[in-house]
Amino acid sequence: MRLPYIPHEIKKRPVPAALSALGILLTAAATWLWAHEGHTPLPTRGAQVDVAKGRVILSGEARDALGVQSAEVGPRAIEESIFAYATLTTPWHQHAYVTARLPGRIDKFHVQPGQTVAAGQILAELQSLQLKDLQLEAVNAHNDLRLSEKIAEQMEAAGQSVSRRQLEEARSKYEQDRESHRIARLKWLSLGLSIEEFDKLARESDLKRIPLLPIRSPIGGVAVHADLSIGKVVETAEHLFEIVDPSTVWVKIGVLEQDLHRIEPGQPVKLRLTAYPDEEIESEVWVKEPSLDPRTHLGTVWAKLANPPGAAPRPLPGMNGLARVVLSSPKEKLAVPADALISEGAEQYVLIEETATAAASQYQKQNVVVGRRTTDFVEIVAGNIYPGDRVVTRGSHELAGFFVQNVLKLSPEAATNIRLHVEPAGRHVVEDVIELDGMVDVPPDRRADVSSQLAGTLQHIHVTPGQTVRAGDVLAEIASLDLQNLELDFLRADLDSRLRKDVLERLRAAGNSTARRELLEADSLHQAALNRRESLLQKLDAIGLNAGQIEQLLQDKKVVETLPLRAPIGGTVIQFNKVLGQSVKAEEPIFAVHDLTHVWIQGYLFEHDVARVRTDQNVRVRLVADPRFLAEGTIVRSGHTFGAEDRTLSVWIELKEAPKQPLPYNLLARLTVTLGRPRPVLAVPFEALVHDGLRSYLFVRRPDETFERRLVETGRADDRFVEITSGLKAGESIAVRGTAELQTAYASLR
Repeated sequence: MRLPYIPHEIKKRPVPAALSALGILLTAAATWLWAHEGHTPLPTRGAQVDVAKGRVILSGEARDALGVQSAEVGPRAIEESIFAYATLTTPWHQHAYVTARLPGRIDKFHVQPGQTVAAGQILAELQSLQLKDLQLEAVNAHNDLRLSEKIAEQMEAAGQSVSRRQLEEARSKYEQDRESHRIARLKWLSLGLSIEEFDKLARESDLKRIPLLPIRSPIGGVAVHADLSIGKVVETAEHLFEIVDPSTVWVKIGVLEQDLHRIEPGQPVKLRLTAYPDEEIESEVWVKEPSLDPRTHLGTVWAKLANPPGAAPRPLPGMNGLARVVLSSPKEKLAVPADALISEGAEQYVLIEETATAAASQYQKQNVVVGRRTTDFVEIVAGNIYPGDRVVTRGSHELAGFFVQNVLKLSPEAATNIRLHVEPAGRHVVEDVIELDGMVDVPPDRRADVSSQLAGTLQHIHVTPGQTVRAGDVLAEIASLDLQNLELDFLRADLDSRLRKDVLERLRAAGNSTARRELLEADSLHQAALNRRESLLQKLDAIGLNAGQIEQLLQDKKVVETLPLRAPIGGTVIQFNKVLGQSVKAEEPIFAVHDLTHVWIQGYLFEHDVARVRTDQNVRVRLVADPRFLAEGTIVRSGHTFGAEDRTLSVWIELKEAPKQPLPYNLLARLTVTLGRPRPVLAVPFEALVHDGLRSYLFVRRPDETFERRLVETGRADDRFVEITSGLKAGESIAVRGTAELQTAYASLR
């Protein structure tokens, strides 16, 4: 004989001695009550119910006809998650285009697409007419240096037979030739050519040997693209190779504006890629960008994935998938299968299997307070339910037809679930207001574009998405031939000014033996040399070289190979879409930096409301994405011009207090401009009203704890209160929160 199932809490729920003691026998009326599409009709025989006590007894035949099944309640890890689409991208410093530093014709080709290369490896070599010119310049500079050195040595050895002026000119020519030789050497090395090749060229003065310009990989990785062929003529801005290092990939997650405020760095991310649908890859939120896409209004959240070394990479740049951001750490909580939870109006309950024998089964209705949910399970926060209980999973919604309410009265669990709040109706000020659409904006003095004043290629990137930087921090570096030429011109000007100064000092030391005209000419040449040096120094400072770099340039005669791009202000890095090695134009924006410690709210005022709005008016600011946010502000200025397309006038609101967290740029807002404050009237909070068609209703709680949906007439309204002109008396208890759920519960009444 099969023994009945008896849970360990059976003492709390005693089984009646006879099934007939449970209440009324349901007949065909039960079938009429619940027989509709999608549900098995309730049995007309073999079912007994006590609605007041929430108990149902099914005979074995009725239970089998409904296919009732149950599952055990127990602790489970429940995660609250946000789902969003994700794309894998290459980290900024692991993706590079390869360009030639001089125009020319491809002579040799050393790699194939798909081949792994190392940083600095030669990918191809080209012949260049400009390199041939540089070769000639190097040979001539070496020959001139040797000649001027010999002449200076001979004049110094001649002693009194050579005039002082001739000796000074010889020494000056030697210094100039030595500087020209040094500059030719620096140019040679800056193109990636070897010092051994330069020295050999200088020693042998061999112009018949044609050097080839190497094209090197700036990073290690895989050559994914190589649009080249032997003999092809290429320009300096042309992208010849594309190198990707797949050892690490970034996950770019597009988050809805309404979810962005719930995501913070460090939260777990679980990713399912289209390429591997049965595999869940784990990561975590690395950074949340402080701006929204102006077109899609999606926020961007980043995570990282690492491919193990020594194995073929699996997550690859360009792959797509679905990311699940876990908002709360998974802790084991009491949970029931999702199929066991019954939602009836505002009520949430389960059916607990009290006893189960071959002859009959008994089920007890139990209201519960629910927490987190997944597709499979629901957390139970409160309710008379314990681990080891069994709840109905299949057939539960059919059995729920026994407990359909005909009055709107909430259990304590239901009130908790819908966060019900009831308060007495009273008198409130309903302001005269105007509602405006708005958006978070950044004042012009707190946003900056980072660009290079010289054309070149992007050589290094020192920041990551959403990184906070200080004013003067180097964000990236640009390789530029214009920078090199400017530095070499400065070295020449510095040498020329020093030589002119020496000449002038010697002439002054000679006293009356120096003609006045000669002294004036020397002084004029020295001043011109100083002016040229100062002008070039100011240019180097303006394009981003600091005093230490300029001092090193003068002392070591070593040019700064890259131009630093510095942050003009402190803030957060946003809006970067370049690739290492990519050609950039002078003054082309490369980064944007925003200081979000002080933001404006930009509102859009329609033409018919202009006469009613002025500066200094108070404004309440709400965020569309975060209903918890409420801030006070003041209109401080307007654009004084209507937009040609949307016919609105821009106004700007300054917040009276800085938000606790920086507001993302482009976040949508709703603005309420206060025009006047009339006398208090009978009014209810805005969220207390529910609407059915054109009619407005309130849920009024009676003394017996039941709710009445009452039709009311409304008057003026602002963003907080609505005037009630009829249908309500001051002091009556009304629901001001949970009203949407009460409306659903009202619709479910029989």
